This record gives sequence, C-alpha cells and structure tokens, in this order.
Amino acid sequence: MPNHSAQLRRNAKSKYKLTKRWPLAASRSRDAPTFRHLLESGRASNRRNTVFVDTFSKKDYEISELLRLVASHIQQNLVKIGKKFYRQKKGIPQGSVLSSTFCNYFYADLEVHVLSFLNSEDCLLLRLIDDFLLITTDKSKAARFVETMHRGVPEYGVAVNPRKTLVNFDLTIDQQPVPRVELGQGFPYCGTKINCETLDITRARDQVKASSIYNSLTVEFSRTPGQTFQRKVLNAFKIQSHLMFFDTALNSAETMLKNIHDAFVETATKMWAYVRCLPHPKQPAASLVIRTITKLVDVAFVILVSKARKLKHPGYTCDVRKSEVSWLAYNAFHKVLLRKQSRYGQLIGWLGVEIEKLGLLKDIRHGRVSHVDFVRKP
Repeated sequence: MPNHSAQLRRNAKSKYKLTKRWPLAASRSRDAPTFRHLLESGRASNRRNTVFVDTFSKKDYEISELLRLVASHIQQNLVKIGKKFYRQKKGIPQGSVLSSTFCNYFYADLEVHVLSFLNSEDCLLLRLIDDFLLITTDKSKAARFVETMHRGVPEYGVAVNPRKTLVNFDLTIDQQPVPRVELGQGFPYCGTKINCETLDITRARDQVKASSIYNSLTVEFSRTPGQTFQRKVLNAFKIQSHLMFFDTALNSAETMLKNIHDAFVETATKMWAYVRCLPHPKQPAASLVIRTITKLVDVAFVILVSKARKLKHPGYTCDVRKSEVSWLAYNAFHKVLLRKQSRYGQLIGWLGVEIEKLGLLKDIRHGRVSHVDFVRKP
C-alpha cells in the first residue's frame, strides 16, 4: 500500500525544494492498517518538514500467486557463463532478497527443535541470520551448545566451522581446544565487542589502514563544496550513533565516554581523508573546518540526549553534558590532526585554546572525564 509523503528541503538556488516519496507497506488483507495506524506505528517518527497525504492505493495478491513467484525465483534462475545460459539447480540465486528470510526460517526452526535446552531464564541466545551468540550463566549449557553446533545438524544442512567459533572459557571438543578470546579483550560479535564481565558494549574498531578509509569515501565535486564538506563530516558521526553504545543504563559512564570519543576520532580521521581527496582549490579553509567541528558538537549532543530518542526508546538515558561532549570532540580532533600539524597549524591552535577553556569550566565532571586515559588533562 503506497502512501504519499512530501518533504521540503532547502536548495541552493531556491528557498525550498519539494521531494515526493511513495513508501510501500505489505500486510495480510484482514490486518490491513489504516493510514493513521501507519503513521502512529513509526512511519512519521523523526520526520521534520514533512506532509503526509492520505492517497494510498491498495492491491491484493493471492497466496498461490506469491508462491508461484517464489518458486519461479528459486527454480528458474538462469546464469550466463560465456555465451551459454544455465539453469541453477542447487541453492538460491546469489544476492537473493529471499536469502536472509529463508535462512531465518531454517534457523528459527532449528532453535525450537534442536536448541530447546537453551530456553531458560539463565540463557540468552541471539542470532543475526546465521551468526549465533549465547550468553549464559550455566557453563554446561554453553559447552553443550558448542558441541551441538560443531557436531552439525545434517537434517537442516547446518555445519559450523570450528575455527570460527569463539568462547570465553577453556573448552575442548574431540581433543581439540576451542578458540578462546584473549583475557581483557572484548568478545566480538557483528561489529561490536562485549565486555564479558560487565556486558558493556563498544564498537569493534580494529586498526584500519589508510587505503581502506579512502576506499570507503565518496567524494563529491559539487557547486557548494562547503555545504557538502560539512554534511559529510556530520554524517560520519551520525552513522556511528547507535543508541546501545551511549546508553548509560547499559554501559558504565567510562565506556559511554570512550564510545563518544572513539566516534569523534573516526569522524576526524574521515574528515582528514576526505580533505586530502579534494583538489587544493576546493579544500576547506580553517574557518570552515572550525565551524564544522562546532556544529558537529551541537548535532552530536542533540543526538545523544534528544527527547525524540528517549520517547522512541523508553528506558534510554545518556548521562553526559554539552561541555563534556565538546571536551571529547576537541580532544579527538586534536589527537588526529596533531599528526598532520604542518597543514593544520591554525586549527590545532584553536583546538588547544578551546580545550583549555573547557578545562576551567565547573560544568565538566573532571573526576570521571580525567579518569579516561584517552583524554588530555587540562
């Protein structure tokens, strides 16, 4: 059921630019939501300067028709090799939109019939597609889970690579030790690291080579390079702003502060790499970079403590002050740009002055900020 929404966006030539969108929603015929229900269920959340128009159209599909479409998608996939075409007989098409759905169906059934012994209050089994994470206080159940997965489940076509298994305790299966996470290191899972003692969550930030940073950037040569530069820097922080890293109901204050600082360090690194990709005439002046960093602090603080985030996620809290966010941001940019000081002398000087000013404020809780070893002390 597509419904119509129009957004007003500022344009360089005109004051506003109208953008129209027709989002889609699928449901069973007897559960078809009303226009109001679609908006209340989250369609309108975090939407500003947006007008929703109740002009949606509806189209019904028979279940048999959808099943024929799925069967055709799986059984009639053609692969071209050279000048010849071959029909795929095994598996599903590479990159199929149904791949993750089918995988979830299989593993959900496996969890019910094979891993039912984990269905207890002392176990929490998480799964993202086919990546499992078991958190439990019962060591015997953890060992049984690993043994079950290593043995494989032929009826589901499931086989686990023992070298990709990781535990945080000593375990031997078939006289082979299971890889164990190093002491003091976070337990890695889907781009995060979990502290095995406190369950604090941080992003997995392994040492990244400069070449990979450059390859991850999309450089735009627009007529408004200043606006584009600022947007790129702000977005570099926004994509790291998942609430689980900054929720002090889940993480300690020290972990929360470290996550904020690390996000700013990555943002500063991407900013530096982006500037290097620009031709010299289009590189931003120091004054523009200063305004961008100042705005970044404002945007970051709003993201971290916004009422909208707290309303959307009840129980979320981020115990941080604006001065502390500024402190972390300025220290992060100072740390990154100090290595490139031949080009950023004016900016580094400004950051140093701002850090000294913040050090004199009573609003900063120096006791907890200064205990985090990555922050310069005033």
